[in-house]
Amino acid sequence: MINTLRRNIKKQDSVVSQLLYRIVKLAKYGQLPPLTILYKFVYLCYKLMGIAFHRCMNLFIYLPMLQSQLTQYAKGLQLENGMPLIVGPVSISIGNNACLNGAMSIHGHPDNEQCQLVIGDDCYIGWQTGITVGTKVIIGNNVMIAGRTMISGHSGHGVSIDERDNPKMADLVIEDNVWLCTNCHIVRPVHIGKGSVIAAGCIVTKDVPENVLFGGNPGKVIRYLNT
Repeated sequence: MINTLRRNIKKQDSVVSQLLYRIVKLAKYGQLPPLTILYKFVYLCYKLMGIAFHRCMNLFIYLPMLQSQLTQYAKGLQLENGMPLIVGPVSISIGNNACLNGAMSIHGHPDNEQCQLVIGDDCYIGWQTGITVGTKVIIGNNVMIAGRTMISGHSGHGVSIDERDNPKMADLVIEDNVWLCTNCHIVRPVHIGKGSVIAAGCIVTKDVPENVLFGGNPGKVIRYLNT
């Protein structure tokens, strides 16, 4: 019956079918006439309501929940886009005036009940960053970590079958004023020296000296930076 009605409407061989065809077409493809001034105001209201809603969620839900998971109260802590995912046994300390993106994750390795993550003052950690703690991950002051960066405080699983269940865990240290650019991967516990910049997409497999530009796969020193 429905298919017959559709065929009759498409034929438009009567006034009624023509009218029904126009109504269906308008409902499917139609748009309102241009009302630019009105909808600029509507869009502004939409943005302001979104900002107010997310600010209230941060103030009353996300920030208090995150503070409750820390070893001490972090003054001036800011959150973007919700609450970070925290998994496993991990003790977290965050310094003053840090900013974390809620779309990040923190994992404590299940084989170690004493995992520690220490984040210094004035740090920024971006979108979709993942931090896995083997024993201890220490991030200094004024460290910038761009989005989609992976930081692993253990060596992962070995190639041979006998080594796959026993990752090597150690401390991972990122000193002050380091900048990790987008999509860096620190794939084992290393020490990154003060003031160094890790280029986008770099795979870090060894220690990084102070004040260098470090990039590539595997990462290497590209040049020394002026201090």
